Amino acid sequence: MVKLENIIEVIEGLTGITTDTIYDLLFAEKRVIAAVVLHYSDLTEMYKKSFPLSFLFGGWFGSREVKMLSTRLIDERRRAFKQKTLDEILTMHKANMKIDYEKIISATIKKGLLTTSLEFEVQKHPKKKIKFSLKRSQIAEVKRVISKIFPNTLLKIP
Repeated sequence: MVKLENIIEVIEGLTGITTDTIYDLLFAEKRVIAAVVLHYSDLTEMYKKSFPLSFLFGGWFGSREVKMLSTRLIDERRRAFKQKTLDEILTMHKANMKIDYEKIISATIKKGLLTTSLEFEVQKHPKKKIKFSLKRSQIAEVKRVISKIFPNTLLKIP
């Protein structure tokens, strides 16, 4: 019988390459899963439907509906994560990804003037960086989780 990995920690609401893709990071025993909770493609139909009216009346017209749909999708996906294994979560969206701990060279929290990010440097040929943007209010939580999961030598805070 195969032993399933347990989720140890979760960091919710990080953005990916684009600001309209939102990930939850699920830290397990051997890997972290970056699971999409909202992807820009989820809202394409809503934007198409509301475009003519928003063009006439301004962007506020469809924003309420988009916000409600976004919130519903995020809640549904987070509930679904609780019912699935990590491998099943990986297959739920094409933009989901896994990062094996043994392949992580470093985890860096970068604080810029306007942005803050968590960047994983991963062993590849050549090395690869996987970056997530976070809110300044999430820095303490990210530090706590990364310090708990990885040895102190992996975490870099410039």
